[in-house]
Amino acid sequence: MAPRLAGLSAIVTGAAGGIGGAIATGFRAEGARVVGLDKTAPARHGLDAFLRCDVAVPDAVETAMADALARLEGRLDILVTAAALTGGRGRFPDVTDAEWDSYLAVNLGGTFRACRAAARAMIAGGRGGSLITIGSVNALAAEAAASPYVASKGGVALLTRAMAVDLAAHGIRANMIAPGPVEVPRNSAQFRSAPFRQGLAATVPMGVAGRPEDIANAALFLAEEASRMVTGTTLVVDGGLMARLPDLTPGDAQTS
Repeated sequence: MAPRLAGLSAIVTGAAGGIGGAIATGFRAEGARVVGLDKTAPARHGLDAFLRCDVAVPDAVETAMADALARLEGRLDILVTAAALTGGRGRFPDVTDAEWDSYLAVNLGGTFRACRAAARAMIAGGRGGSLITIGSVNALAAEAAASPYVASKGGVALLTRAMAVDLAAHGIRANMIAPGPVEVPRNSAQFRSAPFRQGLAATVPMGVAGRPEDIANAALFLAEEASRMVTGTTLVVDGGLMARLPDLTPGDAQTS
């Protein structure tokens, strides 16, 4: 069977992270040329190129995207925006201006600027393309003590829909993946603790956390021709977390 992305070119932001790294290497394994962007470069990446870029800095995004496009000889078919700040910063009254600004700059501003540069390149190329943003289930419902993160990911969700509407005439699709709990190296100690596993079992119907490869598989679908009619949507990869209502009554009692 031929590689699913043979002949295509991709840029992945946040490619040194767990999710971004899995997407970048997954695309490369399926035949795509891939340039990764991140603030830090891994010791080994297996991509066609890896460029340093802080997506919170507007000029840095423009420069890195232009450099990445040059490495890809001007052809861009796929962009994935996985660069993000995660986690909470305390309850809403205690959030500082600096914390608020940092989340919006990375999660929303970085996504906007990378997607804008990619869209311009795709329009110039005349072949269409796929913009894949990495959101969160927190774009759909709020977690406590995480208002800057929630707001930034909610913005990504609607930005993605806006791009889908504006870019459809150019054959460019835009979709968001909303991961639920995903175990990556930076959170593995927490995710493997007994209290956290018990929490997963109680709240996630499938009872376990996701893996970066689960998100990479979703991105692969949105990148390939099989999803050519999918745009402006959110693909939730959360083990059923958002489908489940909390248990409000004891025993076998049910609400109606």
